[in-house]
Amino acid sequence: MNAVILGATGLVGHELLELLIMDKRFAKIDLLSRREMDIREISVTNHVVDFDELNEWPIHHEVDVLFIAFGTTMKKAGSKEQQFDIDVNIPTKVMRLAKENGVKRCVVVSALGVSKKSPFFYSRMKAQLDENAIEMGFEQVVLVKPSVLEGPRMEKRPGEKMSIAIGNALAKTGMIDQFKPVESINVAKAMIQSLVTFPIGFHDVTSKEIHQLAKEYTQKEIKANH
Repeated sequence: MNAVILGATGLVGHELLELLIMDKRFAKIDLLSRREMDIREISVTNHVVDFDELNEWPIHHEVDVLFIAFGTTMKKAGSKEQQFDIDVNIPTKVMRLAKENGVKRCVVVSALGVSKKSPFFYSRMKAQLDENAIEMGFEQVVLVKPSVLEGPRMEKRPGEKMSIAIGNALAKTGMIDQFKPVESINVAKAMIQSLVTFPIGFHDVTSKEIHQLAKEYTQKEIKANH
Protein backbone atom coordinates (compact mmCIF):
# COMPACT_ATOMS: atom_id res chain seq x y z
CA MET A 1 0.00 0.00 0.00
CA ASN A 2 0.91 3.66 -0.35
CA ALA A 3 0.05 5.99 2.54
CA VAL A 4 -0.10 9.68 3.33
CA ILE A 5 0.32 11.03 6.86
CA LEU A 6 -0.96 14.42 7.93
CA GLY A 7 0.63 15.16 11.30
CA ALA A 8 3.83 13.08 11.24
CA THR A 9 5.59 15.44 13.67
CA GLY A 10 3.04 14.88 16.43
CA LEU A 11 2.96 12.29 19.19
CA VAL A 12 0.89 9.65 17.36
CA GLY A 13 1.96 10.69 13.85
CA HIS A 14 5.65 10.17 14.62
CA GLU A 15 4.99 6.68 16.01
CA LEU A 16 2.87 5.91 12.95
CA LEU A 17 5.62 7.00 10.58
CA GLU A 18 8.19 4.79 12.32
CA LEU A 19 5.85 1.79 12.10
CA LEU A 20 5.03 2.34 8.42
CA ILE A 21 8.72 2.59 7.54
CA MET A 22 9.29 -0.85 9.08
CA ASP A 23 6.07 -2.37 7.71
CA LYS A 24 6.84 -4.14 4.44
CA ARG A 25 3.22 -3.80 3.30
CA PHE A 26 3.80 -0.09 2.69
CA ALA A 27 5.85 0.83 -0.36
CA LYS A 28 5.58 4.62 -0.34
CA ILE A 29 4.88 7.00 2.53
CA ASP A 30 4.18 10.66 1.81
CA LEU A 31 4.08 13.31 4.51
CA LEU A 32 2.29 16.64 4.40
CA SER A 33 3.91 19.11 6.79
CA ARG A 34 4.66 22.78 7.33
CA ARG A 35 8.41 22.30 7.60
CA GLU A 36 11.23 20.17 6.31
CA MET A 37 11.82 17.00 8.30
CA ASP A 38 15.13 15.19 8.69
CA ILE A 39 14.11 11.90 7.10
CA ARG A 40 16.47 9.83 5.00
CA GLU A 41 14.34 6.77 4.31
CA ILE A 42 14.01 6.11 0.58
CA SER A 43 10.34 5.14 0.99
CA VAL A 44 9.42 8.50 2.57
CA THR A 45 8.76 11.78 0.78
CA ASN A 46 8.08 14.92 2.78
CA HIS A 47 5.98 17.57 1.05
CA VAL A 48 6.43 20.97 2.69
CA VAL A 49 3.19 22.85 2.13
CA ASP A 50 1.49 26.09 3.10
CA PHE A 51 -1.89 24.73 4.16
CA ASP A 52 -3.54 28.11 3.67
CA GLU A 53 -2.50 28.03 0.01
CA LEU A 54 -2.95 24.28 -0.56
CA ASN A 55 -5.41 23.94 -3.45
CA GLU A 56 -3.98 20.94 -5.31
CA TRP A 57 -3.06 17.44 -4.20
CA PRO A 58 0.77 17.43 -4.19
CA ILE A 59 1.19 13.68 -4.66
CA HIS A 60 1.39 12.31 -8.18
CA HIS A 61 1.11 8.58 -7.62
CA GLU A 62 -1.67 6.32 -6.37
CA VAL A 63 -2.43 6.55 -2.64
CA ASP A 64 -4.41 3.91 -0.77
CA VAL A 65 -4.90 5.48 2.65
CA LEU A 66 -4.79 8.86 4.33
CA PHE A 67 -3.82 8.89 8.00
CA ILE A 68 -4.72 12.02 9.97
CA ALA A 69 -3.02 12.63 13.33
CA PHE A 70 -3.06 16.41 13.14
CA GLY A 71 -3.85 18.98 15.77
CA THR A 72 -2.63 21.52 18.28
CA THR A 73 -3.42 22.99 21.69
CA MET A 74 -5.25 26.19 22.54
CA LYS A 75 -2.03 27.53 24.06
CA LYS A 76 -0.07 26.97 20.85
CA ALA A 77 -2.85 28.12 18.55
CA GLY A 78 -3.57 31.30 20.48
CA SER A 79 -7.35 31.30 20.05
CA LYS A 80 -10.34 29.03 19.47
CA GLU A 81 -10.56 30.24 15.88
CA GLN A 82 -6.94 29.35 15.17
CA GLN A 83 -7.25 25.97 16.86
CA PHE A 84 -10.40 25.16 14.88
CA ASP A 85 -8.58 26.07 11.68
CA ILE A 86 -5.69 23.73 12.51
CA ASP A 87 -7.71 20.86 13.98
CA VAL A 88 -10.67 20.91 11.60
CA ASN A 89 -10.29 23.12 8.52
CA ILE A 90 -6.84 21.91 7.45
CA PRO A 91 -7.57 18.16 7.84
CA THR A 92 -10.91 18.64 6.07
CA LYS A 93 -9.19 20.37 3.14
CA VAL A 94 -6.64 17.54 2.92
CA MET A 95 -9.39 14.90 3.08
CA ARG A 96 -11.28 16.62 0.28
CA LEU A 97 -8.21 16.78 -1.96
CA ALA A 98 -7.37 13.15 -1.17
CA LYS A 99 -10.89 11.99 -2.02
CA GLU A 100 -10.89 13.96 -5.27
CA ASN A 101 -7.63 12.25 -6.21
CA GLY A 102 -8.77 8.68 -5.69
CA VAL A 103 -7.85 7.91 -2.07
CA LYS A 104 -10.39 5.40 -0.78
CA ARG A 105 -9.50 4.99 2.89
CA CYS A 106 -9.12 7.48 5.72
CA VAL A 107 -8.06 6.84 9.33
CA VAL A 108 -8.43 9.75 11.76
CA VAL A 109 -7.25 10.21 15.34
CA SER A 110 -10.27 11.58 17.18
CA ALA A 111 -10.93 11.56 20.94
CA LEU A 112 -13.04 9.82 23.54
CA GLY A 113 -16.60 11.06 24.01
CA VAL A 114 -16.64 13.82 21.39
CA SER A 115 -20.01 15.44 20.74
CA LYS A 116 -21.29 18.48 18.88
CA LYS A 117 -23.59 19.09 21.88
CA SER A 118 -20.75 19.06 24.39
CA PRO A 119 -20.23 22.13 26.61
CA PHE A 120 -16.50 21.79 25.86
CA PHE A 121 -15.03 23.45 22.78
CA TYR A 122 -12.44 20.70 22.17
CA SER A 123 -15.10 18.00 22.15
CA ARG A 124 -17.36 19.94 19.74
CA MET A 125 -14.40 20.67 17.50
CA LYS A 126 -13.32 17.04 17.22
CA ALA A 127 -16.93 15.98 16.64
CA GLN A 128 -17.06 18.33 13.68
CA LEU A 129 -13.94 16.76 12.18
CA ASP A 130 -15.45 13.30 12.67
CA GLU A 131 -18.61 14.39 10.89
CA ASN A 132 -16.60 15.88 8.02
CA ALA A 133 -14.63 12.65 7.61
CA ILE A 134 -17.79 10.54 7.50
CA GLU A 135 -19.50 12.84 5.00
CA MET A 136 -16.47 12.95 2.69
CA GLY A 137 -17.48 9.70 0.99
CA PHE A 138 -14.42 7.50 1.48
CA GLU A 139 -15.02 3.76 1.06
CA GLN A 140 -13.58 3.17 4.53
CA VAL A 141 -13.47 5.67 7.41
CA VAL A 142 -11.98 4.74 10.77
CA LEU A 143 -12.22 7.14 13.71
CA VAL A 144 -9.76 6.12 16.42
CA LYS A 145 -10.92 7.51 19.77
CA PRO A 146 -8.39 7.14 22.57
CA SER A 147 -8.81 8.57 26.04
CA VAL A 148 -5.78 10.47 27.36
CA LEU A 149 -2.61 9.76 25.39
CA GLU A 150 0.61 8.61 27.03
CA GLY A 151 3.90 9.05 25.22
CA PRO A 152 7.12 11.02 24.82
CA ARG A 153 5.80 14.53 24.18
CA MET A 154 8.29 17.33 23.60
CA GLU A 155 6.05 19.82 25.42
CA LYS A 156 4.92 19.60 29.03
CA ARG A 157 1.18 19.44 29.68
CA PRO A 158 0.48 19.47 33.45
CA GLY A 159 -3.27 18.97 32.99
CA GLU A 160 -2.70 15.94 30.81
CA LYS A 161 -0.31 14.43 33.38
CA MET A 162 -3.05 14.68 36.00
CA SER A 163 -5.60 13.15 33.59
CA ILE A 164 -3.26 10.20 32.99
CA ALA A 165 -2.96 9.60 36.74
CA ILE A 166 -6.75 9.76 37.20
CA GLY A 167 -7.34 7.52 34.17
CA ASN A 168 -4.91 4.90 35.45
CA ALA A 169 -6.58 4.97 38.87
CA LEU A 170 -10.02 4.47 37.33
CA ALA A 171 -8.76 1.68 35.08
CA LYS A 172 -7.44 -0.25 38.07
CA THR A 173 -10.99 -0.57 39.37
CA GLY A 174 -11.76 -2.67 36.29
CA MET A 175 -15.05 -0.86 35.82
CA ILE A 176 -14.13 1.96 33.46
CA ASP A 177 -11.80 0.52 30.82
CA GLN A 178 -12.64 3.22 28.30
CA PHE A 179 -10.89 5.85 30.47
CA LYS A 180 -7.62 3.96 30.70
CA PRO A 181 -4.82 6.08 29.15
CA VAL A 182 -3.55 4.81 25.82
CA GLU A 183 0.09 4.77 24.76
CA SER A 184 0.69 6.66 21.52
CA ILE A 185 2.45 3.66 19.96
CA ASN A 186 -0.70 1.57 20.49
CA VAL A 187 -2.87 4.20 18.80
CA ALA A 188 -0.51 4.11 15.82
CA LYS A 189 -0.61 0.31 15.70
CA ALA A 190 -4.41 0.35 15.89
CA MET A 191 -4.59 2.81 13.00
CA ILE A 192 -2.67 0.42 10.75
CA GLN A 193 -4.35 -2.76 11.99
CA SER A 194 -7.81 -1.26 11.46
CA LEU A 195 -7.21 -1.40 7.70
CA VAL A 196 -6.93 -5.19 7.93
CA THR A 197 -9.41 -5.97 10.70
CA PHE A 198 -12.35 -3.84 9.60
CA PRO A 199 -14.34 -4.18 6.36
CA ILE A 200 -15.31 -1.34 4.06
CA GLY A 201 -17.55 1.23 5.76
CA PHE A 202 -17.49 3.45 8.84
CA HIS A 203 -15.95 2.38 12.16
CA ASP A 204 -15.62 4.02 15.59
CA VAL A 205 -12.71 2.59 17.59
CA THR A 206 -12.86 2.92 21.39
CA SER A 207 -9.88 2.88 23.77
CA LYS A 208 -10.61 -0.75 24.65
CA GLU A 209 -10.64 -1.69 20.96
CA ILE A 210 -7.42 0.26 20.40
CA HIS A 211 -5.65 -2.03 22.86
CA GLN A 212 -7.01 -5.12 21.09
CA LEU A 213 -6.03 -3.88 17.62
CA ALA A 214 -2.56 -2.97 18.88
CA LYS A 215 -2.19 -6.47 20.30
CA GLU A 216 -3.18 -7.99 16.94
CA TYR A 217 -0.64 -5.78 15.15
CA THR A 218 2.13 -6.75 17.59
CA GLN A 219 1.38 -10.45 17.16
CA LYS A 220 1.67 -10.10 13.39
CA GLU A 221 4.95 -8.21 13.83
CA ILE A 222 6.35 -11.08 15.91
CA LYS A 223 5.28 -13.67 13.31
CA ALA A 224 6.76 -11.61 10.47
CA ASN A 225 10.14 -11.50 12.21
CA HIS A 226 10.36 -15.26 12.79
